[in-house]
Amino acid sequence: MNLLDGYRAKVEDELKLCLGIGGTPLLGLNTMNAYHMGFCDRDGKPISASKGKYLRPLSCIAMCAGLGGDPEQAIPAAAALELTHRTTLIFDDIQDNGEERNNQPTVCAIWGAAQAINAGLALSCYARLATHRLSLRNIPSGKVLGISSVLENAVIDLCHGQYMDISFEDSLSVGSEDYLRMVSGKTGSLFGVSCEVGARLASPDQTITGNARQFGINIGIAFQVHDDYLGIWGDEDLVGKTANDIQQQKRSLPVVLALNQFPDEIVSPHRTMRNWLNAEFISREDVSDIRAWMEQKGIPEQMKKIEESYIRKASKNLKELSLLKEWAGYFEEMLSFLSQRKI
Repeated sequence: MNLLDGYRAKVEDELKLCLGIGGTPLLGLNTMNAYHMGFCDRDGKPISASKGKYLRPLSCIAMCAGLGGDPEQAIPAAAALELTHRTTLIFDDIQDNGEERNNQPTVCAIWGAAQAINAGLALSCYARLATHRLSLRNIPSGKVLGISSVLENAVIDLCHGQYMDISFEDSLSVGSEDYLRMVSGKTGSLFGVSCEVGARLASPDQTITGNARQFGINIGIAFQVHDDYLGIWGDEDLVGKTANDIQQQKRSLPVVLALNQFPDEIVSPHRTMRNWLNAEFISREDVSDIRAWMEQKGIPEQMKKIEESYIRKASKNLKELSLLKEWAGYFEEMLSFLSQRKI
């Protein structure tokens, strides 16, 4: 992915401009947001740390360049996409009572849910303002408005997906199609709009922008399916304690597949899948039994097949886009990375 090495730093610089991070000390709300973005510690002191994968903003830039556009013009939009993504993570941590993200305490864990809500709302405003900065790159106002509109609609789709995810928590009747529709909104929407925005900056052709959006959605679904796989079968040295999704009784895709196919089969001593999902306590021994039972039933292999089906769909979208060769190669490498990543 060397084509974009220089653009990561440019996106970070744009993010700092959007957040007003410069020579002045960070205080209060600014500290929370800069901390969440990886630019400072909890005391507001600048740090050099991993800022994340930046998959969404870099996809936007790459799509723009791949369709013959100027990647420099995409940088404000890329920043807006990353700010939007990080906004969703703050609210996700609030809803899930998440205490740790990327091996660091969450904003919610440090400052509490009430202040985390303030941080998330402010970050969402910074994302909108970042989109306005496209006008500084000589993007016509009508195009800026169109990009703002598709980004806002993608966030609405994401919220619908998050609503479905929460509504699944106590359900024993979630089908795999329901789950994949939820993921299409919760994860696919931002990947989709990232590619669509890049395409819009390069081309007015609605067929092209639609293909770019669908390419991103398929990437997002494959990404989440792989995340669900890692949540149970990932390398503990890389992802931390595995099978937490089982212990927390989350309706992740492996659980949904197992529940639909084997609802009344004994999983761990005296418990069926239905019993287990209603249990008040799940021990680590139970978790091991459930994971081993899933392996016997071929759930990991089913997960891989579903992921591969969305990778194939994305590959088909990519061919239809006819990107410049080097940028098509970038996305092909991304597809390979998504299916092989360990974290």
